[in-house]
Parts: sequence; structure tokens; C-alpha cells
Amino acid sequence: MGEKRHPSTMRRTVHYFWTVTKTSKPAFLGALASSIGYVGFLTYANSYYMAEIVDAVSAGGATLQSLTPLVVALIVVNVLGQACSKLQDYTCWKLENQATYELDTHCFDTLSNQSMTFHSNRYGGSLVSQTSKFVSAYSNLTDTMVYSVVPTLTSVVLTIVMLAAAVPLYVIVLSVFLVAYAIVTYRLYKRILPINAQASAAQNRLSGELSDSVTNILTVKTYGREAYERQVFDEANREARAADARGMLQSTITGTVTSSMIVVIMALAIVFIAGGNAWFGISAGMLVMMFNYTYQLTMRFNMLSSTMQRLNRAFGDAADMTRILRRAAARG
Repeated sequence: MGEKRHPSTMRRTVHYFWTVTKTSKPAFLGALASSIGYVGFLTYANSYYMAEIVDAVSAGGATLQSLTPLVVALIVVNVLGQACSKLQDYTCWKLENQATYELDTHCFDTLSNQSMTFHSNRYGGSLVSQTSKFVSAYSNLTDTMVYSVVPTLTSVVLTIVMLAAAVPLYVIVLSVFLVAYAIVTYRLYKRILPINAQASAAQNRLSGELSDSVTNILTVKTYGREAYERQVFDEANREARAADARGMLQSTITGTVTSSMIVVIMALAIVFIAGGNAWFGISAGMLVMMFNYTYQLTMRFNMLSSTMQRLNRAFGDAADMTRILRRAAARG
């Protein structure tokens, strides 16, 4: 089970996944660009122009005519943001559609070229399950990168860039808290790694047992092995449920700690917003930007633990087939 998260296995999985990704570079680059644009337009540009409108109204004398350029800009960034959202969905689907086809083909070719000894030592149902999990892992990993990791990194960069000049002290304090949050989350997440690996192995065994029993149902009934197969399946099922329960318990503990830290970060933002005008002369519009940017950023960071779990689960699901592909490649 420790091998599932061995660095060399993960690197090899990345190698296989990146090889098929490179064949769809336009879709890959489009998914990255649209993810950045989606966050940039709908969260950051949107809040920026709204803050400009708030400042203009607060200053007094604002008319619809004077606000028209800002209103138009606000509408435009919303249109662009929604366009990026749809482009994000399309390019991600296109990337996964092409890549999973190539991965399925590669797995099929590899397995069909193996010796009879190889297949006699392995259950056919398990190989089917491992292939399915390997291909699904690519889609899960891609979705996590496009819809979670890239937007989170984009939020960090844009928050710092947009607020650094106006409220440098706030940005520094916020950055310190976010770094502390990331460190604590990572350390807590490391405790979940072996539990997730056990859960992945248990699910693989359960899927393999079910597939093998159904595939070989004629043999099972011929030799009257229904009770035995039922017992084996029940053991695998209980093991999978127990592993999931342990993972859920540790995830709940991690989530409680990280959520508490998010509350502290938002409390910091509220204090700065409440006293920002009196202490630093921050405009009402800038206060709106500070709150929106901080809230969006903390929401992204709040999903950091679950993002790490999804990444680990994807690599764990892919590990079995990765080892088969690596050994087949080594034998030439």
C-alpha cells in the first residue's frame, strides 16, 4: 500500500498523463487560459469596477452619464467571464475526451501483448478495474487542476497584485496567515495519505472481486462456490467501508482545524475593513475589493484539503496500472 504513493510511481503516472496531454496542446492551453480568465474577470475585474462605481457614488455628483463607462466595463467583464466559463468546460472536456481515448488504447495494447503467464497470475476483472481507474484518474486529475488548483493560484497572485499598492500591510499579514494555513493543511493532509492509500486499495479489491465473480459466474455456480464468493466479497466490502470511515474521520478533523483558521483570516479582514478608512484612509470601494478578494481567496483555500485528497486519490487509483505499464515498457 505504501507503494501506491511512492514518488517514482507518481512520477511515472505523471509521465503517462503528460504524454497524452501533449497531443492536445490547444485544448490544454485553452483550459488553463480560460480558468485564469474565469477567475480574473468574474471575481477580480468584476469587483474592481464595482469598487470604482462605489467610490464615484460616494464622492458625490455621480450621474448615469458619468458612470456609463464603468457600467459598460462591468457588463463586458461579466460577459467575458461567462465566456471563459463555457470555454473552460469545453476545452476540459475536449482534453479529457482525447486523452482518455489514447490511455484506453495504450492500456488495451499493453495488456493484450502480455503473456499467458501474466494473465493466468491475475484476475481479468481486476485488470479491467485497474484500467478503468487509471483512465478515470486522468479525468479526475485534470478536473482538479483546471477547476481548483489553477483558480486558487490565480486568486493568490491577483489578490496580492490588486491590493499590494493600496494596502501593503494588509497584504503582508494576509500572506503570512495564508502560508501558515497551507503549512498546517499540508501536515494534516500527510496523516490522511496512508488512510487514502488503504481506501484506494480496498476499493480496488472490492471492484476486482465483484468483476471476477460476475465474469466467472458459470464456474462459480458449477462448483457451488456461491457462499464462498459471497464471503470473500463481503470481507472486501467491509474492508472498503471501514477504510472510507477512517478517511472520513480524519478528513473531518482536518476540516475542523482548517475551517477554524479560515474564520481567523476572515476576522482579520473584517477588522481591517471596519477600521480601514479611519486608520489608513482606505476608500469605500477599496474596502469592497478587500472583502471580496479575501472572501474568494479563503473559499479557495478552504477547499485545499479536499483538493489534496482528490489528487492523492487520483494517483492512488492510477498506481496499479502504472506499475503494469512501467514493467511492460521495461521488458520492451
